[in-house]
Amino acid sequence: MALAGLPFSRQARAASDTIRVGIIGPGGRGTRLLGDCIEFGSKYNARITGICDIWESRRLAAAKRVTEAYGVAPKVYRRMEEVLGDKDIDAVIIATADHQHAKMLEAAVKAGKDVYCEKPMANVLSEANATLAAVENSGRVVQIGTQGRSHPKCRAAAGIIRKGMIGDLVKVTLCENEYSPYRWAPKKSELEALRESDVDWPAFLLSKPKRPFDSRIYLSFRLFREFSSGIFDQWMSHDIDTCHFLTGEPYPRSAVAQGGIYQWRDYRENPDTVQAVFEYGEGNKKFLATYSCCLVNGSGTGYRVQGTLGTLEFDKSPLNPDGKWRVSGDGVKREDALKEAQDIADQPGTMHHMANWLDCVRRRDRATYCPVEAGYGHSIACVMATDALWSGRRMVFDPARKGIRAG
Repeated sequence: MALAGLPFSRQARAASDTIRVGIIGPGGRGTRLLGDCIEFGSKYNARITGICDIWESRRLAAAKRVTEAYGVAPKVYRRMEEVLGDKDIDAVIIATADHQHAKMLEAAVKAGKDVYCEKPMANVLSEANATLAAVENSGRVVQIGTQGRSHPKCRAAAGIIRKGMIGDLVKVTLCENEYSPYRWAPKKSELEALRESDVDWPAFLLSKPKRPFDSRIYLSFRLFREFSSGIFDQWMSHDIDTCHFLTGEPYPRSAVAQGGIYQWRDYRENPDTVQAVFEYGEGNKKFLATYSCCLVNGSGTGYRVQGTLGTLEFDKSPLNPDGKWRVSGDGVKREDALKEAQDIADQPGTMHHMANWLDCVRRRDRATYCPVEAGYGHSIACVMATDALWSGRRMVFDPARKGIRAG
């Protein structure tokens, strides 16, 4: 939709105006983002001035780090509503549990805040639709945290594919295996140490039905179906977003999936091994994409984009800056196949994900590396794969109605 007339959508900030940032959820991932904002904030005159977490120990630890960085203590909030209601906060970083992202992003832009939101953007279809509409109507600057789009080789590779160097797309293979015993399951001592009085349990549940406090859900929400899909939300969201960025496709048309708990049997509900198959495109421009992950055996990880004229390969996750990216005519015997193989170099001028967001906030530019539309695309893929996994049926996305159905 057009942005004309939307509040704050075009007017750049004066260089002397500090961008005051609050962070909601400075836990494991949030602490990393906190450090990124401190590091890159000096270039864009941005500072962390607010800390919000429903767990007291994390509030105190994050406030201590910010005080040490700036020499001034930040404001401290217990609930999201407090930081969003503070007119002295211009922007927020959301790094909370998977089931909270969409609701918090929607509330933040409606409160007039620019937002950096971790992935998955949403894992419930209705929430994904509501959040997309809220952001599009807000005029706020939003960056979603699938950082493959800020990988300098990934950005260069996207240009190669868009130029048609490997021809029409046929298949994208995303395989991400890791030997990771009891992934996302805390130690028994950690579960027993957390008390209900330490946290705000109702705030954690947010829109989920009320239930008694459970330290397993709080500390390992990724293992419980109602709160996360586990592998799909956590890891596939990154890889499928890279697929979308490389191919230019915004979301899959259909999906099927299989998976199960084949080895790591604890209290988890989500699989330790999964495979999803997606179909993209329309007419004679369709192609297949597969995602697989095994947490029991780490062999075989690899990424490949196959076209009618050649192949683009990258041997590690797009989040790994040391991964090699290569394009060649491998696998194709046509006369017009790509003749010379070449390693893909970094795209000059690529910015760090956090720096890109702060730069766009400063300039009032909504064209971040990973805008809300990209977050919507990976959310649709994750919801489709999850629905397919648990139903055992093929799922189809209707972009006109923004709905998913079995078919």
